[in-house]
Amino acid sequence: MDHAKLAIADLLDHPVFRWQAESCPLLDQRLSSLPAVRQQSTQYVASFEMLALKVAAGYGVGISTQSRIERAHGWGLSMRSLADGPYEVVTYLQRPYVQATPATERFERRALQVAVTI
Repeated sequence: MDHAKLAIADLLDHPVFRWQAESCPLLDQRLSSLPAVRQQSTQYVASFEMLALKVAAGYGVGISTQSRIERAHGWGLSMRSLADGPYEVVTYLQRPYVQATPATERFERRALQVAVTI
């Protein structure tokens, strides 16, 4: 079933959960431009699973990527798009400055291929 899109201001009548690993500067800017009382309702969680748990338990709404929410559909989560999006989520690949293993080199090549196709 298609749901109506939501504006960010509509979300903040409830606690909002964000996963820190999903960085989106434009979304963070929009959230921080809201009044201070509403900014305080945004909570960062340690994992997507924790975000999903809090949302499924009815403690608030979560903001995450569409692909991650679709994979969690079986957990009882539903998805509604943000009206003032889409937003670009940035992911960083960090590794120690040491000789890379063949596995990490393959992973890096695949990640770069995905980034180029998007």
